[in-house]
Amino acid sequence: MAVSDIGWTTLAPNENHEWFIHGWNATDAVTYSIVVFPGTGPGVLNPLADATLTQGNSIKWNVDGTFAHRVYIKNNAPFNTVNVHLLARHESL
Repeated sequence: MAVSDIGWTTLAPNENHEWFIHGWNATDAVTYSIVVFPGTGPGVLNPLADATLTQGNSIKWNVDGTFAHRVYIKNNAPFNTVNVHLLARHESL
């Protein structure tokens, strides 16, 4: 199985982020995961690293003929930012 680092983002406290990832083949099985690092917040001495990943729908994208996925990430830390890396584990059937 191969792992790809899709990218990273910094989320404000309680912020949501949507990622649209395309370029997969019809026979690719893809599972996403996140790695979360605490950011900063005014007056926050011990920042929290807490985020939720939700895998959304799968789409055959007509623009380039590949398959796409939507994933959603929410920062659960109420007072500080978080830095989130999105990883994709994929295998072709």
